[in-house]
Amino acid sequence: MDNLLRKIFSLRELRYGFLLCFSIVICVVTFYIDEKMNPSDQMWLSISYYISFTIAAIWCGTNYFAQIRMNQFFRRQNDIGAYINQLALSGEDKLELQNYLEDYATDLEQHGRTREEAAKEAIDQFRVREFLSMSKHSKLFETHGHHYLLGYAALMLSGALVLALIDRLSSPSIFFKIFISVLSVYGVSFLIVYVMYKVLDQFIYEKIKKYFS
Repeated sequence: MDNLLRKIFSLRELRYGFLLCFSIVICVVTFYIDEKMNPSDQMWLSISYYISFTIAAIWCGTNYFAQIRMNQFFRRQNDIGAYINQLALSGEDKLELQNYLEDYATDLEQHGRTREEAAKEAIDQFRVREFLSMSKHSKLFETHGHHYLLGYAALMLSGALVLALIDRLSSPSIFFKIFISVLSVYGVSFLIVYVMYKVLDQFIYEKIKKYFS
């Protein structure tokens, strides 16, 4: 439970926050003009809301891809021991494969490769399809689980609830109305984005799994 809460409130995991802040500012300003001035020409307000939504959508995409990291198993490595460690092999098989790769790397060194180059080339010779099934981490890409989105949703919805209670106990204010609405919309949006990210994770995983099967 503590580990889950830590993940949920790992708020620094969010990337490109300036885009999201820009979207929120545009939304708040547009909402204020809409409520306070109520201009007869609503076209510019519609465009402004659309720009705010578009920036939020751009943030949604850029944040998702910024969270993706190449799985350690598939990165170029120059440490034979670390590479062997990621394979789901018995201790005896690991030792046998490590000895083989080290002998191969030694042979490459004798032919002019540096120690690092030799280790990389030896590992690359074995990073093929049949070894994908041996990896403890079968996914090509790693993500953080996106739990931080739940943290932002909780904070925004809690903020909206607190402001709603204050507004109810005090005289009505347009500022309370605006911030309650914006916090609620973006809080719910974080929950929707969380679900979208999870679906996209599964979609990408299935495509990659099908490709390598």
